[in-house]
Amino acid sequence: MSTDGTGTPPPCETGPPARLTVRPLDGRRGVRAAGEVGLATHTIWNRVLEQAVREGEGVYYLELSEVTFVDVAGAGALAAAAERLPDGRRFVVHRPPPALRRVLEMFWPDLSTIEVSMS
Repeated sequence: MSTDGTGTPPPCETGPPARLTVRPLDGRRGVRAAGEVGLATHTIWNRVLEQAVREGEGVYYLELSEVTFVDVAGAGALAAAAERLPDGRRFVVHRPPPALRRVLEMFWPDLSTIEVSMS
C-alpha cells in the first residue's frame, strides 16, 4: 500500500454514488433504465423486476442501452425474476451492457424466459 511517508494511506477517491433511473417505455410494456445496477441500486432494480413479474403481459421489455454496469447480483436477480414468470411469458432485454449478456450466457444459458436483443 502506498503512503505519503507518514504511514498514512492516501485518501480514497470515490466517484459520485451509483444511480439508476427507470421510466416506462412508450408504446409497449416495459421500462427504460439508465445508470448502474450495483449494491447502491439493488433496491430499485429488484422493485422493477418484481413489478415486471406481477404484470400479466406476455412480453416485458427491459431497455438497458443506457445502463453502464450490472453486477453479478443484479444479473442473478434478473434470472431469478425470469424463472418466476408464468408459462408463456418472457423478458426481452434490449441492448444490455456486454458483461450482462456474457454473465447470462455463462450462468443461465438455458433460461428461455430471457431473450437478449442487441439490435
